[in-house]
Formats: sequence, structure tokens, C-alpha cells
Amino acid sequence: MTAPKGKLIPIGGSEARETSEEATNSEIRQRDFFGSGILKTFLNEIDKSNPRIEVIPAASEVPEEMGKQYEKAFSDLGVKKIHIMYIKDSADADNPENLERLEKADAVLFTGGDQTNLIDKLLDTEFIKKLQDEYVNRDLVIAGTSAGAAAMSRLVIREGKSAESLIKGMVETEKGLSLLPGVIVDTHFMERGRLPRLTEALLRNPGLIGVGLCIDTGVVITEGNKMRAIGSGGAFVVLTDESTYTNYHKVPEMESVYLDNLKVHILANGAGFLLNERQFVPSEPVSEVK
Repeated sequence: MTAPKGKLIPIGGSEARETSEEATNSEIRQRDFFGSGILKTFLNEIDKSNPRIEVIPAASEVPEEMGKQYEKAFSDLGVKKIHIMYIKDSADADNPENLERLEKADAVLFTGGDQTNLIDKLLDTEFIKKLQDEYVNRDLVIAGTSAGAAAMSRLVIREGKSAESLIKGMVETEKGLSLLPGVIVDTHFMERGRLPRLTEALLRNPGLIGVGLCIDTGVVITEGNKMRAIGSGGAFVVLTDESTYTNYHKVPEMESVYLDNLKVHILANGAGFLLNERQFVPSEPVSEVK
């Protein structure tokens, strides 16, 4: 299989709209999202001095407001060719003008919102087929934050409540945009306690890799394989491949689940992971923990 020439940058979120004196540390990092931090890193990954960026707020319930926020944020960072592509439905996605704009784009960014909204508008369209083709055959950078990140997977968590325990039946999945066929992405990961629901999604779909992203945190994926963490928080790689014992397939729904050998890698800025080899890559040579 040919390695994609493009890059994927799923980001954990989150788009803040207001500030307050009572802001927590995570909320402060969230506000910095629209500053120079992770968006500037996204720009640095585009191999062009004056890139054309298409922002697609199709996941959002307030796309015009979301579009204006990104337009201002990128303008503040010096981007001159920033365009907002409003897509109302699947027919609108396949508008020839939108397909032409996609061909001209150096980078595409899907905003947050509800991943089901985004998937319903793009799944099985000519637009998503062209996006997949452009990602494979040229150096297109595709980023997504929150819902835009989750939708990149072949399978997406449609619904799934967080819980203190691993409970069977808490998760529903749906078909995603298939830019990341071997991965399930979950966002706002530690802030919303989503390890149990991502683990169940993996138990329901053996062989996939779970990637949990905290806010103001993302990963850059090159060649469809090499993953590197960016941002101020953590990126969690979750694997159930080495589990030998679980009652997941025997117990009825809403019962607690046990599982041995759940494997979790925690990436911080600069650390990496090879998806095909399932191998952790430190950001620099370090001594092994004894």
C-alpha cells in the first residue's frame, strides 16, 4: 500500500468563546488554542510560505460564528489566504465550486462541533473521495479539532458516556471519513474521563488503535504511520492487543467488564508512536526506567 504524501493533524480541541477570572488551567490552555500555540504549529507543518487554507465548520451548530473565529485567528497569525467553506448537506459538499476549492487548498481544517453532523454531510460524497485522493497523492495537510479530529477515523464513537468503570454497552460507533483506517480517535480525553469508552470501542473492534487527545494537544501523522505529539497536553495511545482475559463478550450490557494487559502509552510534545509497528518513539534518547 502506498504511503500517503499528505499529513493528518487531529487535535483534541477545544474552541473557547469566552474568558473568565475563574478559568482553570485547562481552560487557559483552551483559550491559547486561538493564540499562537497549536494553530501556529499547524501552519508550520504546511510546506508553503503563503498557504491557502480552507476551514470547514460543517460539524458546528453555529458555523458562521465558528468560521469568523478561525478567520480572525489565522489572520492574526499572518495568513492571507484563509477561506471558510460552508457545507449544508451532502449535495452542497459536491458543489463543483467546493471541489475546485479543495483542489487548490494547501491545507484543510475541520472545526469542532458534533462529528455526526460532519459525517452525515460528507460520507459517501465526491468531496470526501477527492479529499482522500488528495491526501494520498499530494502534500495536503488535513487537520481537525474535537469533532473534526474524531471524524477522521474509519470508525467513530457516535455516542459513549464516560464512566468510572468499564461498562459494556456504553459506546456506539459509526462509519467515519476513513482518513485513519486503523485508528479510533477520542478527544477531550482526560478532561472528560474517556478512557473507559475508548477501551470499549477497541474491545468491540479488535485490532484498532485508540488515540485519546487532551485539549490543546494533537498529533501530526506522516506517511499514514509516523505520529508525533504537539501542544501542551497529553496524547494517549491505547491498545488491547495483548489482552488475554476479558469477560466483555460474555456479560450482558450495562455490566462491569474486566480486562488484563490494557496497554497505554502517554505522549507529550515531541514524543511519537509508529502506528504500523505499534512502537513508542521518545522525543530524544533517554535512559530506560528501571
